[in-house]
Amino acid sequence: MRSTKASALLLAFLCACAGGKDSVDITKPVTGAEASNAAKAYEKGQDEKKSQNPLEATRFFEYVRNNFPYSQYAALAQLAIADMAFERDDWTLAATQYQDFVKSHPSHPKADYAAFRVGQAYFNDRPSDVFLLPPSHEKDQAPVRQALEALNRFVNGYPKSDFVPKARQMIHDCRELLAAHERYVAEFYWKREQWKGAAGRFMALADTYGDLSDGKVHGFSLWRAAQAYRNAKNPAEERKALQRLVQEAPQDPHRADAEALLKQVPAAAAPAPSPEGKSEPEANEPQPLTPAESPSSRTQRPQADSGPGVPPAAQETPQPVAPPEGVQPSSPTNQRPPAASPPAPAQTPPGG
Repeated sequence: MRSTKASALLLAFLCACAGGKDSVDITKPVTGAEASNAAKAYEKGQDEKKSQNPLEATRFFEYVRNNFPYSQYAALAQLAIADMAFERDDWTLAATQYQDFVKSHPSHPKADYAAFRVGQAYFNDRPSDVFLLPPSHEKDQAPVRQALEALNRFVNGYPKSDFVPKARQMIHDCRELLAAHERYVAEFYWKREQWKGAAGRFMALADTYGDLSDGKVHGFSLWRAAQAYRNAKNPAEERKALQRLVQEAPQDPHRADAEALLKQVPAAAAPAPSPEGKSEPEANEPQPLTPAESPSSRTQRPQADSGPGVPPAAQETPQPVAPPEGVQPSSPTNQRPPAASPPAPAQTPPGG
């Protein structure tokens, strides 16, 4: 306790001794007419900032923000503190401080600037390519995702801001980086023959980043997903991926191959004969579903599987390889969806 009081007194003494006629004693209580010191303290902080004295500048800016919360200089001081964090490449702190400014002063004339700087700070914190180290798309992309979220929020919140064109370019760059990372993870599973994980990642790549490269990513990803489903012996999902490729990417170079494969992939398994010898259900009766096709899968697209593919439980195989560093896949879904019970007198297909 005594050491704390002594330090405070020493700080006050040094501040008083260092001052000139235009100096501001930031330890002196603010009352009455001395409220005008807000402008002087802010100007002093700006002078220290220009003189490359960030610690002294911060002391004056903090004084203004803490003692004059309703002054116009309080907001400017808060913004100046965030700018200094940005200038010394403290990206996380800068993003937090800019975000706090936007929340505290949403209608301030510089709120759009602060909102843009949030995304820019995260964007500057993205992984970089360094010689002898793994490429940037193989590293953790958390700052890129944060930048993309912040920049999209800025564009939607301030569509008329002068920073929108630059923000849109950064959004495109973020999506390119995330798409490269998604493809890297998909190929990681592919090389290890984890087909279900690879297929899920390629489907996510098609759905989320398919518009990149003038739509070429869309067709490529669907084709690779179909191949992965074929290797996983999942004809139902393979057929869906191929149908989407033909319909959604008609200019893709693999379209002819997809159409040829569609003629080979069965649409559904034939139903088992009934005890009465009925070989086929009536035309107005619903067809039984195969184990690989659930009722929900007829209307919903398959969800991206972030985890590695796992073979059926009846096969004894080694555990799947862990994903690369920086990847956070969700728990894999390695059980087949239940088959719907067929109407009497048809029987449930084998494996249902």
